[in-house]
Amino acid sequence: MRLTCLFVLAVAGLISVSCGHMLYAEFPEEISAPSEVNVWITYGHVDEGQTAPCLSMARAISPDGSSEDLDLDEQEDGLVGAVKIEGEGCYILDLEKGARLTDMEWFGISGPASLIQEYGRVLILAGSGINSDWSSGEGLEIVPSVDPIGLERGDIFEAQVTWQGEPIGGDYSAMVVRTPEELLTIKHAQDVEVSGTTSEGELEFELSLPGLWVVTFEATIDDSGSWTALSDDENGNYAEGDELEYDQITPTAYLTFWSL
Repeated sequence: MRLTCLFVLAVAGLISVSCGHMLYAEFPEEISAPSEVNVWITYGHVDEGQTAPCLSMARAISPDGSSEDLDLDEQEDGLVGAVKIEGEGCYILDLEKGARLTDMEWFGISGPASLIQEYGRVLILAGSGINSDWSSGEGLEIVPSVDPIGLERGDIFEAQVTWQGEPIGGDYSAMVVRTPEELLTIKHAQDVEVSGTTSEGELEFELSLPGLWVVTFEATIDDSGSWTALSDDENGNYAEGDELEYDQITPTAYLTFWSL
């Protein structure tokens, strides 16, 4: 029923379906330590246009587990910043978009009110994959089960998806947004390299192309509650400070990493 309602709304042009957009970052393929890596964080699709995401959290997790908030500026429909690479290991960008709410009744359709949450994770590898399996135990996370260092075309990528630290089922897809040579144009669903459903959140698929991969995972949690809006809804359905009721939580997680 959820997918049916989303499809109807998308056809009507009233909302954008979450699977049509991604929260990801672009950064150099080869990174050494010590150095400073420039990152560009965006939300959207290459051909459909991108926007600078409104992030409620943006931090870099170092291989030793310490974290530092990112200093970001808007640039070219995204956010730019720098990550200090002090030693070898996996530096993780831990991102979260501001939550929003959608109620089917706003569009004259019977259905649940959903609290939408989106989480982004980016693996920046500097000579080692140490710390790539870091987990906060909060929100929706895609945690690699294999060492991502040296992953190349034909290798099998594996990961475990969790909600609040516990395995959860859902739908997933994966695509390449940049090759080592140039930016790919992503237009339609056929550009998705991998897609499927998992009941326990276990992901396993072949890396069919070299490039910058983005894995998307969508889940539905039957958990009702109330939420206070942190900003005005762009469509005027609620204002900052309004307290709204929701019937379910629909989180989406994104994982970005390079494959050779």
